[in-house]
This record gives sequence, C-alpha cells and structure tokens, in this order.
Amino acid sequence: MARADDLGKEGPKPPAVDTPPPPDARDDKPIVVWSTLTPVPDDATGNSIHKAAPSEGGIYERATELDATIRDAVQDLGFALDVADVGPANGRARDIDMVERAQRSSSRKSTSAVSDDNGTWVVSARLEPAGGDSLMLRIIAVPPKQKQLRMRVERIAAADVSVRGLVLLRDLLVHANVPTVEQGPRPQESAGTGIMSPSHSPGRAVLAANAALFGAFMAFSVQRASGSEDPRLLYPLLTLGTGVGLGSALLVAEEFNVTTGDAWTIAGGAWWGTAAGILIANGRRVPLTDRYAWGVGGGIVGLGLATFSLTRHKADEADAVLVNSGAGLGLGIGAMADFFYRGDLEKTPHTGAGYGAAVGLVAGGTIATFTQVPASRMMLIDLGAGLGAAAGAALGSPLVFEDVTHAKTRGFVGATFGGTLAGGLTAWWLTRDRKPAPAPKTSFRLVPYGGTIGSSATKDGAVPAYGIGVNGIF
Repeated sequence: MARADDLGKEGPKPPAVDTPPPPDARDDKPIVVWSTLTPVPDDATGNSIHKAAPSEGGIYERATELDATIRDAVQDLGFALDVADVGPANGRARDIDMVERAQRSSSRKSTSAVSDDNGTWVVSARLEPAGGDSLMLRIIAVPPKQKQLRMRVERIAAADVSVRGLVLLRDLLVHANVPTVEQGPRPQESAGTGIMSPSHSPGRAVLAANAALFGAFMAFSVQRASGSEDPRLLYPLLTLGTGVGLGSALLVAEEFNVTTGDAWTIAGGAWWGTAAGILIANGRRVPLTDRYAWGVGGGIVGLGLATFSLTRHKADEADAVLVNSGAGLGLGIGAMADFFYRGDLEKTPHTGAGYGAAVGLVAGGTIATFTQVPASRMMLIDLGAGLGAAAGAALGSPLVFEDVTHAKTRGFVGATFGGTLAGGLTAWWLTRDRKPAPAPKTSFRLVPYGGTIGSSATKDGAVPAYGIGVNGIF
C-alpha cells in the first residue's frame, strides 16, 4: 500500500492519449527495378538472358517503353525507387540473383532502420517474341528478405506493352498477398474445366466445325461412289459422317492443346488437299463417281502432312496464314502454267490448278516450319501478288482481244505471271524488317536519373528528398 507522501511527490498521472501511428513513409518500402531483359531462357544457366540492345529493333523499343512505365508506376504506388542501382551484371540475371538482391538493403542512404534491416523489393520484367506481332510479357517480383518469386505472365500485342505491364505490376505489388494454406474444401469441378475449359485447346471450335464438314463430305463421297442417289441412304450417311468428324475433333481437342493456328493449319491441309484431288481427277477425266473419292484421298494426304508438321513444330496464326496462302498462290500459278502450256484460255485448267495447289500447300507448310512470317505481312504479300496479277493482265489484255493465237495467249499469261511475281516481291520488300544500325561499342556510358533519392525526418514525419544525377561507366 503506497504512503501518502509518496503519492504527493509523484503527483497525478496524465490521462492516457492514443499515439497516432507514424505516417506511411515512402522510405519504408524501398524497391529496385531492373532493366527489361530478353529473352526468357529455358535453361538453368541464364546465360542467354540479357538487357535488350538497340540492334534488336522492336524488342529494344518496347523494353525501353516498359522500363519507363514501371519506374514511374512503382513511385506512384508508394515505393521509394532506388535509382542508384544499375541492375545486374552480365550473367547475374537469374532468379536466384533476384532473391539474393532482395536480401540486401537499398543502395541509397536511408533514415529508416526498418528499411535497412529488411531488404528491398526487386522487380524484373522480361520480354520475348511470341510469333507475329505479339510478345510474351513476364513480370517477376521478389519481396524483401524472402525467397519467394511472384510472377505474372501474359501474351500481349506489342502495342499494349505499357498498359498490360502496368496492370501486371499493380497485381504483383498491391494484391500480392496470396494464401499459402488451403482455405476450406475446394468446390467440385464444373463445366469450366476439362473439355469446355477456355484455357485448353482454344482452337476447339475451328477444329470441330471443319472436322464435321469434312466428315459430311466423306459420307457424301461414299454415297456418290456407290452410284446410288437414294436420299434414304444419303441423309443417314451425312449424319453419321458429321457425327464421326465432330466427335473425333472433340477427342483430339481434349487430349492435346490445339491452338487456333493448329486448327486452321489442319483445316487448310484437309481442304486444299481435297481441292487438289478433285481438280487433278477432273483434269485426268476420271469418271464422275470416282472424283469425290480422289478428293477424299487428297484431303486425307493433306491432313496427314499437316498433322505431321504439327508434331515437329507448333503453329500459330501466322503459320496458318502462310500455309493457306501458299496453297492459294500455288493454285493460281499452276492454273497460269496450264494456260501457258496449252496456249488456250477457253478450257478450265484443272490439272495445273490441282498440282499447283498441292505443291503450294507443301511449300507453304515447309516454309512455316522453318521460318516465322507475321500474318499481316503474309496477307500484304498476297494482296501485292493479286494486284500485280491484275496489272499484268491489264497490260497484256490487248493480245487476246481479236485474232487470238497460241503465241498471243502465252504472251498474255506471261504478262499476268510477271505482274504476280513483281507484285509479290514488291510487297515482300516493302514489308521487310528494318533493323536500326547497331550502336557503337564503347566503355563510356552515362545514365541520368532523378526522383526520390532519400528522405528527411521531421516532427510531422518523413519528408522525401528529391534530386537528379548521373551514373554509369567512366
């Protein structure tokens, strides 16, 4: 029990006052942003990953744009950007290097002991070509003092790099808390998974529609080959063929991840092979009842070749356009070759068109396997070839107005073919990639920086300090 004189000496205690929490100082969340790297390696060494160089053209431009966007965004999100960190050295850009960097504090001066003791955030963006005009964007973030990599991946159009990069970065830094323990029982799987999952086999619809039509065509060919015209036989066969084709396509889409490019490549092989078979049969004057069988045979051969090519190389939309464009150009060039050989424009060039379509299909598939041509460029080349053919035909048209001879006919066909070739080559030349001249190699490099370089403690809390400077190699 306290004595009265002790109570008098201590005096009354002041009322308890809730102390407001310290303001959210920017210095409490330091972050290091590495320059965008390319490409993303599949090997464990990481030797092939590097900072994009000016000689890499479009990748360099998109990487520079993405770097500026990320550096501005992290500061807008309340992080203190370490502008003095120049990024990893050559050969030190692996995931483990990011983890090791996150264990160390920021390289700039700090007034917060919490920041210096708890490491720093590390963010690294990665870009790699994904076919055509699209890119694969990865953004990886490592929290301070942790060994956990958080990543967002998305296939995007090249023009959307900044927008999508900002969205993915915000998801990583703002909505980064992901539960690591099961939160109750999982709901049962529904139609969102399996064969109807939108993330599995996006080319399912294209494949199913073309397979159903091809199955119906095969059934119609069987009915024609039998010599029967009885609809009581035709309609059940059509139903059966359509069902078999549709079911086969759905089974394939469930077993394998069929992309839209894969589906259109398979469809192009089947239909162009069918067209080539029917045209060749017509040119060889095969009996009418057997011409559809030739078409089925050609379609199966084209389908087999397309499927074999997909086992060696996954196709995207650009590859599908190249396969179908090659077959179409081959058909047209084959028809002109037939006209030139006979010197007559009156008869339909079935034989030349059929062989040309077959050769063009094989050539287009082969080129698509070994090269990468953007879909837009291939379509422009097709347009140039078509316009060139029209211009050549217009120039040679006086040869076939009157007193038509074999020589004049061949001259007209030659002018049309020359226009086709000139138009296609011109479009190819105009749409080629123009790579900038490589930057001269030098050991002298300066990089300016600016923004928040520190903070000052005041009675009202931490106040950020701003400044500018340069760093680099002297």
